[in-house]
Amino acid sequence: MSRVVMVHPTLTRQIEVDEVSVPHYQASGWQRAETQTKRTPAAAKRRRQKGTED
Repeated sequence: MSRVVMVHPTLTRQIEVDEVSVPHYQASGWQRAETQTKRTPAAAKRRRQKGTED
């Protein structure tokens, strides 16, 4: 069974899940790491604006 790395836009942590579980995690806001790379700068900018710099 293949594994997928997922990230959440409000968290800095990455998780690895079974590929069959991806829809479940996506329903909770998690995204595949490959699709998240385009949004990382905007998410970091929002964190800086909110004062929650990592």
